[in-house]
Amino acid sequence: MIPGAAAPAAPDAATLRRARLAPYVYSRLRPGEPPRPELRPDFLAALARHQDIKRELVPLIAAWRAAGIETLLFKGFYLSEFIYPVPGARFHGDVDVLIRPEYGEEALRISRTLGWLERWRPPRRVGAGDGAALFNLFRPDGATQLDVHRLLLRAVTGWDRRQRRITEAVWADSQVRVWEGTAVRVPSPVDALVVNLVLERAVADRWRGLKPHDRIDAALLMSRGPVRQRHFQARARELGCARTVSAFVRQHGLLSERADDARPSRLATVHGRMLALWECGYGGGVFLGALRAPRLAWDVLRVLPLLLRVRRALHRHRDVRAVLRSLTPGTLPARSSPLARWRTVRAIRWAYKLFPPGRAGSRCLPRALAVYAALREQGWPVVFVSGVRRDASSGLRGHAWVEEDCVPLSQLSADEGPLDFRANFRFPPSS
Repeated sequence: MIPGAAAPAAPDAATLRRARLAPYVYSRLRPGEPPRPELRPDFLAALARHQDIKRELVPLIAAWRAAGIETLLFKGFYLSEFIYPVPGARFHGDVDVLIRPEYGEEALRISRTLGWLERWRPPRRVGAGDGAALFNLFRPDGATQLDVHRLLLRAVTGWDRRQRRITEAVWADSQVRVWEGTAVRVPSPVDALVVNLVLERAVADRWRGLKPHDRIDAALLMSRGPVRQRHFQARARELGCARTVSAFVRQHGLLSERADDARPSRLATVHGRMLALWECGYGGGVFLGALRAPRLAWDVLRVLPLLLRVRRALHRHRDVRAVLRSLTPGTLPARSSPLARWRTVRAIRWAYKLFPPGRAGSRCLPRALAVYAALREQGWPVVFVSGVRRDASSGLRGHAWVEEDCVPLSQLSADEGPLDFRANFRFPPSS
């Protein structure tokens, strides 16, 4: 789909909603052109959500700027606000911002005075969690989840020299924009394309391929500047990731106009992931992960009794409420440390990867139950949530996840959550 031209014959509305392209396709179709009328509620809801987030975000960014803290917006919200022709046409979840790490504590203090709460920050240990993140903020009863970063690419703390170099290069070439009465920085279009799109998919998403909106993002970014393919390749060389970028673009056809995305062979995928590990500075992280494999194995062994208890509860009770009651402690004990919580969730995720309970589509329920029970036993007031959605091909489809303060646990890193499903059950119900 080429921005600036009329959209080609669009898929049905349900398919567009699953791909999160309904608002964009609505904005490109002519009035009355199918399926535009069906997509109008999707566009209006996306626009309203975007504006709600913007109203909450602007005062915080302005307060940071007044204190001398520069902010660089990137990824989904930046694309929707600055690159797409119509705000809200580009789906986005959390808002991603970059600040200088030395201003992290001051930024957090200002955020608290404005009513923002800290949800999560990475454990302060080498190799524990995403070393690119500073903290995650939210507003009670608000629309915004704010991920505040110190780096643009995921990193293992202590092994982030190349990630810091790439981040500094993006800072240096970023553009200052006057936005709602304050000044913010945004990446140059070529950096948004090379770093926030290609390297994000090659590194953070582990070479899994393109998402439905990636080619639209790329075409719009290429048209802003304008960015030519030679600029794209030259910038990748400057950042030291030319081979990774070239392999990913070639294998996934990112700059191609074809709609289908032929998946690369397994050998090509492994080769691409090795390139990304080498060029983007993850060799140290792999070495560190190997050193810590025994501790992960111990953590997995420690959660196995809980996984067996969840399995027995599912066999014993037909009603999920009865299962949850049997797994919920009577009172919440004192909270464990964030590091212990992170290790527990990581161990449960790995345990279900190593010992999958039946079909892939049925794994979310026992995993969510196990995470819920484990964190409740550690004193964390999490909530079990299940939801459904209707697929054109398979009818109703269910999913289960865990939330804290009405937000899915970021540590689960689930591919699907409440943005894809309509929540219809929570336990405990009063939470």
